[in-house]
Amino acid sequence: MAFTYIDPSANARDAVRFLIQDTDSTEPHMTDAEIAYLLTTWDNNTYDAAIAAAEIISGQYAHRTNYSRSVGDLSISESYSSTAIEFRALADRLREQRNRQYAPIPRFAAQSMVATGDKLVETYKTDFYTGMDDNQIQ
Repeated sequence: MAFTYIDPSANARDAVRFLIQDTDSTEPHMTDAEIAYLLTTWDNNTYDAAIAAAEIISGQYAHRTNYSRSVGDLSISESYSSTAIEFRALADRLREQRNRQYAPIPRFAAQSMVATGDKLVETYKTDFYTGMDDNQIQ
């Protein structure tokens, strides 16, 4: 299980690790190969890969069971559900950061800006047009 983290400005893998705060080599959440796969899947977009990584890690913790053991005065308990919730919240925060950095661009069909009477009949899918509800019996 390879784990590498040097500088988030040096490469996309380290940037993903930085965004999901998987920077501790003693307790890694993802391997280098897993992050490379996510970067390939999400076209080297570090935010999209980090969002996917946070959701995957959240799923890993969601599948673990919470347990509590006690013997006499000694008790040990481990709760994974809160960690799963925290990683899911991290994914949501990363999604908000990505949307602030890469604001969506509004797109529209050019024919939708033309007056209804001047529209080309071939492109009537973008708007209403005269006769669109006529019953054409053949």
